[in-house]
Amino acid sequence: MNFSRGTLTIAALAGAASLALAPTATAATTYQITVIPPIGTVRANNLVTLGALVTPTPTGTDGSTPVELELTDPSGDVTARSIPLTLGAGTAAIRTHEAGRYTAVFTFAPPNGEPTETTAQFDVVASSGLGS
Repeated sequence: MNFSRGTLTIAALAGAASLALAPTATAATTYQITVIPPIGTVRANNLVTLGALVTPTPTGTDGSTPVELELTDPSGDVTARSIPLTLGAGTAAIRTHEAGRYTAVFTFAPPNGEPTETTAQFDVVASSGLGS
């Protein structure tokens, strides 16, 4: 087959235009956060470990995005923490100052995925004093 230079140029321009106008195939990933609550009885004036597991495991720039934690204590004070992720999981140590119900809001807002938020609550009992 013999094509003229003009025919090849038109074909190349048409191909480039169709690629430029084609929709991108990168859809945002939808993530979920699973909260790993404190284990056992949580006492006031102790450290508590809260965990977050993001699935599917974020990769690339999404994988370096931390989970933001806002912990509200029974009196309404809010403590904010950033939880760095390793293979989609991370933990934060939080000191509980008083007995009552705590509310933890976990937010994951990656640059290439859909933002997601999960809320969890846990109860803290009064400290029994020394030796507990």
